[in-house]
Amino acid sequence: MWRHVAADLVADHTVICPDLRGYGASDKPAAADEATYAKRTMAADIVALAGALGHERFTLAGHDRGDRDAGNQLRMPVTVLRQDWGAALGFDSAALWDAWAPDLRHSTVSYGHFMAEEAPADIAKEIRELLSR
Repeated sequence: MWRHVAADLVADHTVICPDLRGYGASDKPAAADEATYAKRTMAADIVALAGALGHERFTLAGHDRGDRDAGNQLRMPVTVLRQDWGAALGFDSAALWDAWAPDLRHSTVSYGHFMAEEAPADIAKEIRELLSR
């Protein structure tokens, strides 16, 4: 889904596109426990990968969300793009994200769920704008 966004961003950024454990074409062995495929575990995988490649600081772009039950806040700038489902969404997305991310830019877009694939140039532009914050 991110291939066109990555191809755009690689012109002026280092881009790393890992295949997360259990997703895509990666293996998915039986889970040892509930932490095996937890978002926190996958986040630790990304931090370890970036560190191994020499990147102590990095920007992360992703699809969907995890970071909520623990009540932590994201202290870095955050951009959220959500598709316009109107009342069918069932909750106020901007208010929900505002509680997690004080430095939030929230936009409703007309793309579908796989927006990185549907509008890669727009998504790459949004990522560049996030990087400038």
